[in-house]
Amino acid sequence: MARRATIINNLRESSAGAVVLLDAGGTLFGQELAAASQGQVIIEAMNAMAYDALTVGQLDLLQGLEVLQQRATEAHFPLLSCNLVDAQDGKPIFEPYVIVERNGTRFGILGVSEPELGSLPALANLAQTLDPVDSVKQYLPEVRAQSDVVIVLSHLGIEADKALAQAVPGIQIIIGGKSRQVLAAPERSGDTLITQPGFDGEWLGQLDLAFDERYRVIDPQMTMIALVPEVESEPAMVALVDSHRR
Repeated sequence: MARRATIINNLRESSAGAVVLLDAGGTLFGQELAAASQGQVIIEAMNAMAYDALTVGQLDLLQGLEVLQQRATEAHFPLLSCNLVDAQDGKPIFEPYVIVERNGTRFGILGVSEPELGSLPALANLAQTLDPVDSVKQYLPEVRAQSDVVIVLSHLGIEADKALAQAVPGIQIIIGGKSRQVLAAPERSGDTLITQPGFDGEWLGQLDLAFDERYRVIDPQMTMIALVPEVESEPAMVALVDSHRR
């Protein structure tokens, strides 16, 4: 976390363009300190780094829906899922999407979770997951009407991301998780750019984009930044994590 904060701060200071910071999910648990704090340390760290959105993935629900909903109230950014819905009324439990305006450009970020969430014992009688393709199709016109750039923040896995791009035209970018892959270069499926920046927080994916007058992506460049020990730790983040350890 402390190395990640250093890189993010440097990117924001050095970038002349808009910087949007996203997480494709499966983030809040999996490490001892995260589990002991019920994900609170991760949320506080992401707040400090000013994340713009997180998509809900299976690992985020390891301690149950009520815990995740509590973390969502503490986050300064939205937890997203357009297809995780209440079992009783069918309404989304978390926000389906968010519009982030940066440097005059509107980024519509639509979150989608893996269908397997619906079989989790922790969600029994509380929630269900709808078909990802149908759910993205439902919300995409609404998102496009408010956006210049449409990003799907996906926890479906790389093959499902490719299928989604084929089934739903109009998505400019898919940033994916779950497959635990490091894509050193973006892939294209039709007009959709697909990327997946690793797993376990060991890398930070930097996707540099330019757009033409119709906001079509020009010359995308992907840089995988390894958060190795040689990266300096950001002192405030070190203090935050140490406070949770104590």
